[in-house]
Amino acid sequence: MKKLTFLFVLLACQPKPSEAVLSPKDFEAKYKSTAQAILLDVRTVEEVANGKIHDAKNIVYDDAFATKLDSLPHQPIFVYCGSGIRSAKAAKILKEKGYDEVYECAGGLKAWKAADLPLE
Repeated sequence: MKKLTFLFVLLACQPKPSEAVLSPKDFEAKYKSTAQAILLDVRTVEEVANGKIHDAKNIVYDDAFATKLDSLPHQPIFVYCGSGIRSAKAAKILKEKGYDEVYECAGGLKAWKAADLPLE
């Protein structure tokens, strides 16, 4: 019985699966309903010039990305890129830097466009 109790406690203490990767529509809805959220576009300046999500702040994902984050307040962060690869890497860095709420747009801007969501 002690082994079973120990196993239960051990399993209960394991991290829960991440729900931080959201479909584009869920990403948009969660962002709009989250107070003081920051929308972060980690694409290049050239990519952003071809369209972005309204109100997105651009911080290019590059070798200096972690340092650039020092200017961001510790608020919920919603991050996206072109296809989801850079935003996944950016989300990992954000979590390592102590941001508690980090949400990624699954499939990035490509999926956002496919879901027929608005751009500016």
